[in-house]
Amino acid sequence: MSSRDESEAGNPIAPGAGGDVSKSVLHTAHEAYICMDAGGFITDLNPAAEATFGWSRSEAVGRVLGDTIIPERYRLAHVEGLERFLATREGPVLGKRLELAALHRDGHEFPVEFTISVAGEDKRESFHAFLRDITERKRAERFLATQHAVTAAFTEAEKVEDAVPSVLWALGEGMGWDVGVYWTPDGSGELRVGAIWFATGLSIPDFERASRELAFEPGAGLPGRVWRDREPLFIPDVATDPDFPRRVAAAEAGMHAAIGLPLLGSDRVGGVIEFFARSMLHREMELTDMMSTLSAQIGRFLAILAERQDALSKLERLALTDELTGLANRRAWNDGLLRELARARRAGEPLYVAMLDIDEFKRFNDQHGHQAGDTALAQAANAWRACLRASDLLARYGGEEFALAFCPQPIEAASGVLERLRNAMPAGLGLSAGIACWNVEESPDELVGRADRALYEVKRTGRNRTAVAP
Repeated sequence: MSSRDESEAGNPIAPGAGGDVSKSVLHTAHEAYICMDAGGFITDLNPAAEATFGWSRSEAVGRVLGDTIIPERYRLAHVEGLERFLATREGPVLGKRLELAALHRDGHEFPVEFTISVAGEDKRESFHAFLRDITERKRAERFLATQHAVTAAFTEAEKVEDAVPSVLWALGEGMGWDVGVYWTPDGSGELRVGAIWFATGLSIPDFERASRELAFEPGAGLPGRVWRDREPLFIPDVATDPDFPRRVAAAEAGMHAAIGLPLLGSDRVGGVIEFFARSMLHREMELTDMMSTLSAQIGRFLAILAERQDALSKLERLALTDELTGLANRRAWNDGLLRELARARRAGEPLYVAMLDIDEFKRFNDQHGHQAGDTALAQAANAWRACLRASDLLARYGGEEFALAFCPQPIEAASGVLERLRNAMPAGLGLSAGIACWNVEESPDELVGRADRALYEVKRTGRNRTAVAP
């Protein structure tokens, strides 16, 4: 007998159950109940099931159950399981409490907890399912787990750029999204992609490329609107939204629901994150509130991390910078010279080291005072920076002595650079210099020592000139 025959015969709820379950009890039960025949057709459902799935009894009875309440990706397994049971009477899911995604009439998916039992035989079986919508429970579980994962991501990160990919993963995986995009303001006042996350096994190169090629001003597109309004924004279907510039790429990728969230720092929007799902989702306040709470937490974490990063950068700069002149200090010179030697070796270029000493600086201090001497050192450093390339390494070596590593060709050009530095000296001060070209084999100390000996020879024989080390 088909489902239609059963329906026309006034098939009761729980057919074949021998009257053990009364129709009135099932109709007043809080749990959803659905009955299916051996052909896979719905034969009955109670009011709780009508409310859960959005189908009235008159609409649902006679429909294929798989096409009605089961998401498409599970339908083949459902059919194969039914066929296997009819052939072998073996049903591994029967009588067990299971959790799975179900399909609402409006197209959105939601988690359910259910138990299936069977009655009857010889292909006249009826299958009875009791179901309960567990959306709220699942969201609460996901929220707590995601909150812990986000906190852990920040605990392990030292920089903002290190934290963002982990945060996208934690929030995307934890809350069940398929794609996450982090947008950050650039120097021109537009939002650009800072990072993209895809769910495990998912790759959508066309959508990623479309995202990376875009820049949004305040109010433009999903990120721009969130940035301007400082409020979350939910879009039920980006594939059909006229205000979503990437809708073509989104449609080709099968994406639908999206949410954009502002990352609020102490006094500004530090960025925007957006998430996409390939399923249809409701615009539910519970979901928006949870995502907003998490994004607010992320925004605070990012602001703290950025402040800490700035503070550490300042401390590092102070540790490597001479306070008076703003040049690299002795420690920075030692580290920088090692890098310059390695670069020169790779490039096969000559590297010159010059040791510089301001002539008669003690006498200048005695005549004009130490404050004037400090001013003269700062003025000389500023003037020299203007004479050198950004790639040249200039450091205060100690007192009135400086060190320079650079790579002009040929040696005459190196001497010309030092002459420009001498001409840029503050009035009344001279500059002695010794210069050495690295022979590739000597150590940094040996190279500096040769330049220093050339400087000593200049100071011994008259000052205010340059000597080239042999």
